[in-house]
Amino acid sequence: MIVAGLVIETVPGAAPRVAARLLHEPGLALQGGDGDRRLAAVFTGADGAALEALAERLVRAHEDLLGVFPTYVADAGDGSGDPGPGGARS
Repeated sequence: MIVAGLVIETVPGAAPRVAARLLHEPGLALQGGDGDRRLAAVFTGADGAALEALAERLVRAHEDLLGVFPTYVADAGDGSGDPGPGGARS
């Protein structure tokens, strides 16, 4: 399972109406926005492919949505705290 922070970019002035349409999107929790063209959201899903599919679907379905940009992606894993091979360790 992954958790990803997203910036959702819209055409100018469209963020409030796009936010209203995204409120019931499974796996997506809106966190805020600038009131004009950007929304902040958190996505929780099975894997990176699910995030990619969500982004593609949203851009296709909403003509005033320009892009979905991940700002971070974390593997929620099994909760062991082990980031896996190549991951940072504290």
